[in-house]
Amino acid sequence: MSEFLAILQAYLPLGAVAFGVALVATPGAMALARRLDIMDHPDTFLKPHARPTPYLGGLAIAVGWAAALIGAIAMKHLPLMTGLYLINGGLAIALIGMVDDARHLAPKVRLLACVVIALAVMLSVQVGQQSISNLGASLDLILPEKGFAGVASLLFGLFVILGACNSTNLIDGLDGLCAGVSAIIAFGYYLLAADLAAFDADLGGHKLRLVLAIAVCGASLGFLFWNFNPARIFMGDAGSLLLGFCMGLLIMSFADAPGPRWLLAAIVVFTVPIFDTALAIFRRWRSRKPLFVGDRSHFYDQLVQRGCSVRTTAIICYVLAGISVAVAIFLVRLRGQQQPLIAFAAWWILVSLLATTLGFTRPEKK
Repeated sequence: MSEFLAILQAYLPLGAVAFGVALVATPGAMALARRLDIMDHPDTFLKPHARPTPYLGGLAIAVGWAAALIGAIAMKHLPLMTGLYLINGGLAIALIGMVDDARHLAPKVRLLACVVIALAVMLSVQVGQQSISNLGASLDLILPEKGFAGVASLLFGLFVILGACNSTNLIDGLDGLCAGVSAIIAFGYYLLAADLAAFDADLGGHKLRLVLAIAVCGASLGFLFWNFNPARIFMGDAGSLLLGFCMGLLIMSFADAPGPRWLLAAIVVFTVPIFDTALAIFRRWRSRKPLFVGDRSHFYDQLVQRGCSVRTTAIICYVLAGISVAVAIFLVRLRGQQQPLIAFAAWWILVSLLATTLGFTRPEKK
C-alpha cells in the first residue's frame, strides 16, 4: 500500500499543472471564440442551451494537457521522443476538432484524419508497440498466420481509439457532462496504472500510463470549472476528440499487462461512454431511425426527460462513472484467467438488465 501511495503522489504535481493551465487558459479560449465567432447557437432539438455559447474549450484542455506532458518530459517521467509523439498526436486530433467546430468538416474527412493520426501514434509510441505486440501474441493462439495476427491486433487498437473518440464526443451533450465523466475515468486509469506499477514493477509503460491519465484528469477538471452548469464555454469536438484519443490509448496501454484482468478493468472504467453510445444506437435501431444521425436517445437525455435537472443528470453520471472505477478495481483483485472474465461478463449483463428494467432501452415515442 505504501508503494502504491508513493506512486500516486509522485505524479500528482503533473495533474496540478494540467489543472492550473487549463483553468487559466479557458477564459482566453472564450475570448478567442467570441472574436472568431466560433459559437454554438441553440436550437429546439439537439442544442437546448439558452444562449449562444463559445466553443474552443478544447483548446484550453489541449494546452493544459500538453503542459503536463512537457512537465513529464522535463522531470524525466517520459522519454523526449515518446512525449513529443504523444503531444503532436493529441494536438493534431484537437486541431481536427477545432476545424470541425469552426467549419464543419465532412464526417469522412474527419474520420480519415483521425485514422491517420491514431495509426501514426500507435506505431510511434512505445506503449502502442508493446500493446500491439502483446495482442498479436495472444491472437497467435487463434490465428495461424503471425502477419495476420499483427494486422488484426493493429486494427483492434485502431477500433478502440476511434471508438473512444466517438463515445466521448457523444457524451458531450450537457453542461459539464463530458469533462466531469472524463476526469473521473482518467483518475480511474491513474489508480489502475499505479496499482499495476506496484504489482509488477518490472513491466514497462508505467510512467506513460500514469502521466497520460493524470494529465487528462487535471485538464478536464480545470476546464470543468467553467463548463459546469450553467456552462460559460463548451469544449466542442476539439476537446471531446482529444479526451477520447487519450482514453483509447490508455485502454490499449493496459493490454501489455499480465493476464486479461487489466485490459478488462480498463474497459469497465469506460462504462459510461460505452453504455451511452450503445444505448443510443440500440434505441435508434428499435425506432427504425438512422443509426448515426443525432437525436435525443442518449442516457443523459432520458434522465432530463424524466425530470432531472442538467446538474442532477451530470452528477448521476459522475456517480455511475465512480461506481465503474470501483468495479474495475475489484476486478483487478481477482486472480486466475476465468474469474476476471466472469466478473467482466457479469458487469455488462447487470448494466444491460438494469437499463432494460428501468425502461431506458424502449424505443422513442413517435
